Amino acid sequence: MAQIAFVDVDKTYGDGTKAVSRLNLEVADGEFMVLVGPSGCGKTTALRMVAGLEEISAGEVRIGERVVNHVPAKDRDLAMVFQSYALYPHMTVADNMAFGLQLRKVPKDEIARRVEHAADILGIAEYLERKPRALSGGQRQRVAMGRAIVREPQAFLMDEPLSNLDAKLRVQMRAEISGLQRQLGVTTLYVTHDQTEAMTMGHRVAVLRKGELQQVDEPQTLYDRPVNLFVAGFIGSPAMNMVRGTVEREGDDDAVVVRLSGTAAVAIPPETVAQRPGLAAYVGREIILGIRPEDLDDAALARDTGARLTGQVRLTEALGSELVVHIEVAARPALTEETREVAADVDQVVVQRLQGESAVLVGRFAARSDVKPGQAVEMAVETRALHFFDPETALAIYEGD
Repeated sequence: MAQIAFVDVDKTYGDGTKAVSRLNLEVADGEFMVLVGPSGCGKTTALRMVAGLEEISAGEVRIGERVVNHVPAKDRDLAMVFQSYALYPHMTVADNMAFGLQLRKVPKDEIARRVEHAADILGIAEYLERKPRALSGGQRQRVAMGRAIVREPQAFLMDEPLSNLDAKLRVQMRAEISGLQRQLGVTTLYVTHDQTEAMTMGHRVAVLRKGELQQVDEPQTLYDRPVNLFVAGFIGSPAMNMVRGTVEREGDDDAVVVRLSGTAAVAIPPETVAQRPGLAAYVGREIILGIRPEDLDDAALARDTGARLTGQVRLTEALGSELVVHIEVAARPALTEETREVAADVDQVVVQRLQGESAVLVGRFAARSDVKPGQAVEMAVETRALHFFDPETALAIYEGD
């Protein structure tokens, strides 16, 4: 096992396209690090540079204590798992798993031991004599994992290995891969477009955008304290609601509110203001207010007497455990380069909503809510979990100067 490090790494293609820019990232020995971001953000390119499948334009890639910029892929002691499985159709499962070891002239008895051990771990021992065409997608992915495990490499590199599986199987396999990594303790660099995978699997998650590292941290920290609009919008499902507002002080107690329109405002409790001292500099100025869908609920069912917003229900999606509600409110959507990019990556319909005169917020209501499309609704806002951003820099507002 070994750590992986990117040191000021650039990747520029012959036509001038810059895929990765000044990437500095360390993956600790035994860590499960996930690279996540929209299509074209550079995450797969970064993985391929570690694997030796892409040349590095500038900087260094290190595996352990060794700079591997000019080390051939076959000599880096890494094992890759691809989304396409890349199994040989004419070989049995056992032969597919053993093939790389045979090329390296590993003794036959050692190959047999490793294949049997990996098959036991993965629960595919009964399929060792089958061909890939006789296996399901999940079983094929286990074989691909087994081929990597038998190598006993310094690190695993995984490039969207679950993207070809159906939704139910993806949930199962991501739990299995996470458990397997913990059991083996092998350093793992995992690339995915799916932020749910990233949040549930990684010890830490690195968010990339246009080839640049935006933030790297534990999943819960990314969720609770995103550094900018892009990270805030990309992490979380459904995506965070973003609206424009003006910070004001109201009443005899000089309470802080965010005014969304002439009729809509969100009162910010003193404890939230205390946790965001940087807000003081924005009184009388515009900000972008972020509200996660899980922090909106049907006010008729809410117990607290906190902030309220009213709107009209446009759409409801009953999921059994909850009701996802789309509500039009009197507020201006936050239309920025970052929010456009996140919305386009998720759904073009979201882009259309961002271009309207009013904002459409998504709330995750309790399943027992009986709101219907066309109805007026009052929403309870969990003000202790609000997010605030500078509309010019797109940076989150936390500390003061």
